[in-house]
Amino acid sequence: MKKLRLTALAAVTFALAACGGGNGPGDVIIRMNAELCSSGDPSTIAKYASASSQPVVGMITAVMSEPAKAEEMKKQVKEGCESAKPIEILEEKIDGDKATVRFRNPEGEEETQQLVKEDGQWKLVLAPDK
Repeated sequence: MKKLRLTALAAVTFALAACGGGNGPGDVIIRMNAELCSSGDPSTIAKYASASSQPVVGMITAVMSEPAKAEEMKKQVKEGCESAKPIEILEEKIDGDKATVRFRNPEGEEETQQLVKEDGQWKLVLAPDK
């Protein structure tokens, strides 16, 4: 079974970024990763996920309900955050209530994340690996 490929879970290796004060889509990615690294708990991702991403959130919740797996994931998050560099937002494209953010992760790789605006807040669009 392929592992989930979602930016949020890839955040296990992301930076503990300084919490940005803005409310743009890139700010949400930085804030989510900062909170993830601060808490060490992948369940943090749920409040940043769009309504359409709830099946992925459910998968994360299911994994976190198993104590051994939850502890392993938390350990991976903490280890990844300890050696990570800050996320660098390269580009934000906003088209109404949809946005695409291109950023460089701490390993120097470029990634793209889709977001949607729900109730006035930008939310991550998460999908399992295909």
